[in-house]
Amino acid sequence: MKSGTIVAFCGLLTAGSAISIDITLPSISAMVADLDAPYAAVQMTITVYMFAAGLAQLFWGPASDRFGRRPVLAAGLAIFLVGSVLATFAPTVDLLIAGRAIQGAGGAAAIVLGRTILRDLFTGKELARNLAFASAVFAAGPIVAPFAGGLIAWLFGWRAVFGLLALVAVAALLVLIRLPETIPARDPSALKLSTYGARMRRFWSEPQSRWFQIVATLGMGAMLLIIASAPRIYDEAFGLTGLAFASFFAFHGFGIIVGQIANRRLIATLGVVPAIIIAGVIMVTASTLILMTGLTGIASAWTTTGLLIFFATSYLVVASNSTALVLDPHGTMAGFAASIFGVVMQIGAALIVSAIVPFTGGSVSAFALALLAICAACLVLAAGWRPRRA
Repeated sequence: MKSGTIVAFCGLLTAGSAISIDITLPSISAMVADLDAPYAAVQMTITVYMFAAGLAQLFWGPASDRFGRRPVLAAGLAIFLVGSVLATFAPTVDLLIAGRAIQGAGGAAAIVLGRTILRDLFTGKELARNLAFASAVFAAGPIVAPFAGGLIAWLFGWRAVFGLLALVAVAALLVLIRLPETIPARDPSALKLSTYGARMRRFWSEPQSRWFQIVATLGMGAMLLIIASAPRIYDEAFGLTGLAFASFFAFHGFGIIVGQIANRRLIATLGVVPAIIIAGVIMVTASTLILMTGLTGIASAWTTTGLLIFFATSYLVVASNSTALVLDPHGTMAGFAASIFGVVMQIGAALIVSAIVPFTGGSVSAFALALLAICAACLVLAAGWRPRRA
């Protein structure tokens, strides 16, 4: 398998969570009605998935350092398949949430191994540039998933959406057969508590990793806030659900592609951190404009979608570049570092959004204010980074 194909496959692996969430968004209202469940309970299928995916990463990364990338990825995809089947046939919202938790636990392996394999193969600016390319592939999820989810739910019902995710897991397992093993050397002690403790201290003692872990967590928080809030805002503020919602929401994926094309050039000319700062400025600007449309009463599906496309050019620049900066110093324990990075980022983002979403409801203004606060903090931190001098 050629290196470009591996990078693209890693992009799809890291997009697994976004696809698994975005594909269900057009069906949120249908799930609420069919399961006779509160809106907030169905929204939990998003945050529970993220919590489970975050926690499970604590295992998958060290396990891949011990047993190799391919067998661990295969195990995770198999667990994701089981969760997808449970969600497909769940008769209650509680079992649906349980299925999503299992999906998240298995899907975490794809998230960790997508990043770990790239770290096995690249370092420095090349790592950042290839993570940017993988993130451009990642953008296919937000573009295709809502349309696919909306169309399938319209034709066959929302349960068929989870059936499709089961087929995606099977397809990934088939591709995995051709993927070469990338780990430089397996570490027999990787799952020992003593090794875990030593590597944890090493990870957090690295200033660059600590700093950009926080930046990445805030960037993920902004992305998750949009994902969790968009279905309700488009429903309650604009009266759009199902395919109509998907038709608007999917377009923000094009912003991701444009942003990552620009990001690869910015990394080469200005550097990784300046690219993050420029992206942070765009995120703050877009959030401010969304807030202004909400406060002045001119917010519409068109204005909000346009500004979210503008916003989308930048939030994965922050995420992918911060990922490179966190992982780059840890080549000899790439799986472990990817695990810690992923769990802190996803659990931290889920905690932030879980605390905010109940207060934003379907209000454009409340949503935009919360988004602006997260993005402003992200920008301040990125601009405040001062690398150590040799």
